[in-house]
Amino acid sequence: MDYKLASGSKSKKTYIAIIAALAIVGVVATVSFSLKSPQTPALIQLQIDEQEFQDFIAKYNKNYSEEEYARRFKIFRDNSAYIRVFNTQGKTWFLGVNEFTDMTFAEFKMVYTPSKILSDPTIEASVLQNTTIPTQVDWSAKGAVTPVKNQGQCGGCWAFATTGSCESAWFLAGHNLTSLSEQQLMDCSYSYGNLACGGGTMTQAMKYVVKNGGITSEDNYPYTAHDGLCNQAKEKQFAATFTSYKVVKADDVQQMQIAVAQQPIRVSVEADQNAWQLYKGGIVSSDCGTNLDHEVLVVGYNQLNSPQYWKVKNSWGTTWGEAGYIRIAIVAGRGVCGIQMQPAYPIV
Repeated sequence: MDYKLASGSKSKKTYIAIIAALAIVGVVATVSFSLKSPQTPALIQLQIDEQEFQDFIAKYNKNYSEEEYARRFKIFRDNSAYIRVFNTQGKTWFLGVNEFTDMTFAEFKMVYTPSKILSDPTIEASVLQNTTIPTQVDWSAKGAVTPVKNQGQCGGCWAFATTGSCESAWFLAGHNLTSLSEQQLMDCSYSYGNLACGGGTMTQAMKYVVKNGGITSEDNYPYTAHDGLCNQAKEKQFAATFTSYKVVKADDVQQMQIAVAQQPIRVSVEADQNAWQLYKGGIVSSDCGTNLDHEVLVVGYNQLNSPQYWKVKNSWGTTWGEAGYIRIAIVAGRGVCGIQMQPAYPIV
């Protein structure tokens, strides 16, 4: 999925893309096509799509070989058509063109949600004391959350969810807001069951952090989006330290809101769906299941809105979603996308 630069004129690529598109509807064999032929509605839409694809390429710095260009253009057109139809259905959220619009659903799933996230039966959930909580919370607006990061083409979401929860916990304990190292977690927590770009989970990562004594900074141990060997010197150069972590009672909205009211928390969701791949804004209220495969950070909630929602920080960059965030409707039980199934947070 890592497309390299390849030269080729725009006009030639356009011609190839048009021929490929026409072949799909079975007219190439029967129509003598000319770029100078009269404009039909289908051709006009094709030219609009091609211009949008060119804009997409420029915005996201995409580069393809001539052969790959035709294939990616078809996928882009299919996804764009799906977006247009979906956005007429009156849902509580909407889709749009983003960095992933040239990927099939299968490709997206393989790269960004490579493995299922399993619960750890050895961890007992904590029942938090009932208390009065605000009707709305947004830790990102209070300066307690680091900027949105980008995991790239690596299934390291679990490392970003872990550092995100740790960064906020460290800050709320009275320290500077410090970006912590995902790469350290990816390189050094294999023995705890994590598989770097192949997947992992925050609870296993926190076992490592607690046992190791802490975690270093992003600056000291930068992210590479690749598996690597543990730097045993840097893993001991702590930027933040933690004593433990807690798993919140599953499938309980009130317990999760109590937890989020005190600090941002990690959750697991099912994100191998178009609702995530092509998400642009609004509140996702359906269209995703509970087969957990992605970890993210809940930074707030809003009980006053209709529908009520969780505010979630993702790790797919700021061009995805609402500047890197997604809002997910609050419903009872496991929650939309399974968001209430495995909440947890670190303790300083």
